[in-house]
Amino acid sequence: MAEDDEWSRLEQFIWPIWGRAPFGMNEELTRDMDLYHDLDWEPKKIVAVLNEWANKFGVDMTEFDLYHYYPSAALSGWEFFITMLKAPFSVTARETLGGWQLTLGMMEDAMKTGHWEK
Repeated sequence: MAEDDEWSRLEQFIWPIWGRAPFGMNEELTRDMDLYHDLDWEPKKIVAVLNEWANKFGVDMTEFDLYHYYPSAALSGWEFFITMLKAPFSVTARETLGGWQLTLGMMEDAMKTGHWEK
């Protein structure tokens, strides 16, 4: 397989889901694009897309945990509010709100290996 084969297949999968970029944004998908911050997908949509993607491309998602990447998605409204208040004073609160990147490049890597790695 060509080195960019997985990337091309991933782009073909993502484009119809993402659609066109909002006015003023770059219309090119890049490996460093985050599903939440750059594609503007909410956690429920991320899970749905990743499930569809994993089934289509045969990726084992046993190791995947959405809350590792977006811990704030597990918070109730009240917990989220309290965490926001703590954020200026707490590294843990900031990490909970910020999470970790979940990128298209990570999806491409998982397609190459056949499984998700943290």
